[in-house]
Order: sequence, then structure tokens, then C-alpha cells
Amino acid sequence: MTSPDPSPAPARSNPRPGGLQRLIYASRQNLPDGAPLDEVVSDIIRASIRNNREQSITGLLLVHGGWFVQALEGPAAAVQERFERIAGDPRHADPKVLEIEPASGRAFGDWNMCARTLSDADEALLDELEQRQAFSPDRLDARSALRLLKAVRDIQGRAGFG
Repeated sequence: MTSPDPSPAPARSNPRPGGLQRLIYASRQNLPDGAPLDEVVSDIIRASIRNNREQSITGLLLVHGGWFVQALEGPAAAVQERFERIAGDPRHADPKVLEIEPASGRAFGDWNMCARTLSDADEALLDELEQRQAFSPDRLDARSALRLLKAVRDIQGRAGFG
């Protein structure tokens, strides 16, 4: 795993230490040999719910095609600390910040953490979001990443998880 670039997407303004911040990143999955993806994601979600609740962090984790794409929202200092822990987690390779900026409200406030693994049936979602080529979140811009995660949020809400 390589270390994240500490300044790939600087905040557009310096949020107050306790101000609401949203950070979106993409990382490649780096799973232990033979580890079932579902079990790894379940472990991540269990720990995230517990840890994020303590820090008032909410978010959504998208799992697809060997990638993680995640939005974290909460107090700026807590979000930055959580991302640093994620970047150091060996299950995440080459984490890339796609967006980090103050947020006027929570887009993923229903969950301390929620995960969605896209299936083949969800490919239409990627087509709609102009991801017709191989799924490569590290090439997403901030607007497209947020749009993708909000679409997944809406799917989760319709499925009764919101």
C-alpha cells in the first residue's frame, strides 16, 4: 500500500475545527488472500458504526469492481482523523481524496455508516452516471463521485435501509 498524498484535494476553505465537513475518497481494495469480500465489508461496517457514532460521523461506503468509494461527514477534525486511519488500513490501497470541503448539511445523515455493494444489476446506475468504461473511481471528479454516492443513497432508501 502506498501512503496517501496529504494534499491531493485541499479544502476550498478552512472549516472551523468542529464545522461540518464532507470528505469523499476512492481506494483500491487490498483484501487478505482468500478473505471473502462480504465478511471484510461487514467487519468494516461494524467497526465504523461504533467508531463513527462516537465522533458524530455519518457516511456511505460503495463497494464495486475492486474499489471502495466512501463519503464521510462530520466535524472537520473527526473526519480528517477518520480518513487518516482509513488511509493507514491495509485493506485500502492507494487512497485518493476526491473532495474535502465544508458541507452545509449532511447528505448521508441517516447512517453512521452504510455500505452498498453494486451488483451486475446495478450496472445501469453506472451507465447513467457516465461510467460506461471500466469502473475507475480514482478518475472521478468530486461532483461525479458525490452524484454516484447520492444515487446509491437513494437506492438504499428505497430498499428500506434509510
